[in-house]
Amino acid sequence: MRFLISLFSVPVLCSWGFSARPSRRPGAHPLIRVGGESTTCRRVHGCGRRRGRSRVRRIGWRLQSSTSETVEVRDPADESRLTVTPLSTWFAAVGGQAEQRQQFFWSWRGHEIFLDSFASQENLDKPTVILAHGFAASTVYWRETIKALSEDGYNVFALDLLGQGRSSKPYSNDGGGPLLSDTGTGSLRPALPSEVGKNTETNVEYSISLYGEMVDDFARQFKLEEVVLMGNSIGSLVCLSAATGDCCIDPYLSSRVRGLCLFNCGIGLNSMNVLKNPDFSRFQVALFSGLFGALNALIFGNRTLLRYLLNVVTEDLLRDALRSLYPRNPDRVDEQLVESFYRPAKTGGDGGVDVVAQIYTNEAGYTPMEYHDRYKDLLDSLPLHLIWGTADVVTPLTGDVGVFYCDRVANNRSGKQTTSIELVDAGHLLFDEKPEEVHASMFKWLNRKVVT
Repeated sequence: MRFLISLFSVPVLCSWGFSARPSRRPGAHPLIRVGGESTTCRRVHGCGRRRGRSRVRRIGWRLQSSTSETVEVRDPADESRLTVTPLSTWFAAVGGQAEQRQQFFWSWRGHEIFLDSFASQENLDKPTVILAHGFAASTVYWRETIKALSEDGYNVFALDLLGQGRSSKPYSNDGGGPLLSDTGTGSLRPALPSEVGKNTETNVEYSISLYGEMVDDFARQFKLEEVVLMGNSIGSLVCLSAATGDCCIDPYLSSRVRGLCLFNCGIGLNSMNVLKNPDFSRFQVALFSGLFGALNALIFGNRTLLRYLLNVVTEDLLRDALRSLYPRNPDRVDEQLVESFYRPAKTGGDGGVDVVAQIYTNEAGYTPMEYHDRYKDLLDSLPLHLIWGTADVVTPLTGDVGVFYCDRVANNRSGKQTTSIELVDAGHLLFDEKPEEVHASMFKWLNRKVVT
């Protein structure tokens, strides 16, 4: 039982991106960097992907020159948008509360979305940054990133995804209504300390696309014009969904995104996307399908058990689980961080149970590799930077996603050298575990590739 509670305390299965077969003859290339120093990234065999022109070949990586500057591709409609005042709706809504760190609830489709923000009209010469967290997390673990970006002159918005953190956690019953299609007009209200969004009886189907649409609606309502999306784990998939416009019929952000920064990118809404690995044998597919089916039936699809686990999870169990995600600097796991995971588990009610059950068992959505295949031209043109913790056991660098991006950088798969990756000796939440080192890589990329 203690194992189940520990597993549930900080759900990690949802983000795993492990490889089908371990590396047998590790090779290395000097292109990937760790903390600003040249280092090696081991080759992984058995993770080849063949999806049209986007694939990872099972060959040794070759060193490619990375000295060319990124060619910035702008949407033709940019000229017509020069008359739009960026963030005009935001500044009109917050009035005199701008130019400082503020926390609000944003009304979206009948629900309250918590956001932590810093916005100043003096910062309009740089892109606005939107931060998307991973599963079961919240805006809290972006604490150092928000501070660093705002001090460097960026407007920053970190949102708690619907059903997570301090945002509303709708619960689905037979009598629940549908999620409203009207996104509103950007209604905001100040968030009181420790306040959580109101839970409602609403039928919500959680997906990467739903979260991507939420981010897109936020940018649309507050007239964000130049945007950099940054995400961790599942939040990275949310950023890819919003940047490509895959989430929306009429996307707003896809022509306004100027760059993507992904921290330990996940493989999908949950781990079932590993079944898409083309190198899996029939036996492996059957084995993992059976494993996922058993876990879903016995644990993640069992709402009675999930409700019990949420009730019995303690702060000590959460602290231990979180420290395992900060392997190089566990002292960063303080009371604020523990509380940010613990409180949603205790206040979510049926909505908290519903979001956990759905995220583990719903359709996993596209993998990062599929986004690059479906939106090749767009993603090949965008500056994309990955910062990866080499001690991460949730989305390891040797997993399918890590191998794909390492190969993309080493062999210049975009053809434009727009993708870069830097490795840091840290775990899954590297930006909070080693903020100085991670932010140095982030700002170097922003200054060289995004802010011109």
